[in-house]
Amino acid sequence: MSFAYPCAVELDEEHLRDTGREGYNATFPDVHGAHTCGDSLVEVNGRLRDCLETALSFCIADNQPFPAPSAPGPGQVLVSVSPAVAAQFALHEAMLAQGVTAAELAHRIGMRPSRASRLTDIYRPAKPAEVERALAALGMQMISEAAPLEQWAPATEPAPAA
Repeated sequence: MSFAYPCAVELDEEHLRDTGREGYNATFPDVHGAHTCGDSLVEVNGRLRDCLETALSFCIADNQPFPAPSAPGPGQVLVSVSPAVAAQFALHEAMLAQGVTAAELAHRIGMRPSRASRLTDIYRPAKPAEVERALAALGMQMISEAAPLEQWAPATEPAPAA
């Protein structure tokens, strides 16, 4: 599964009108609760990955599958989670799909259940080799790829200063 989701970044017209300063809002339409903001495009861009990872981590906490990412629409770009988090998310998805509990996974890979349950906790990063070993025990492997960096501009340009 891909953990790259479309994101729309737009100029906050109300903020600009009220303060005379730019502000931007970013939303991930496919991910409930994934939205952030900032005073500049650079600031918003710096927050996108963390916003996405945090919102998706609630799926793990709720023992739910991740939403499927849609294709980016006009004015949207794809934002992906970090490679380490993608591996942890893939492990969560594989465990759900196969109905494997952390205790069962721990038994399969010779690990304490408490340690196995942390393999999908993005706030306690797991060693990549441990996640790969857990994925292999589920008949899965991680495959990495590189893609061109997408550049974006806000959907609405700021009004010229008067």
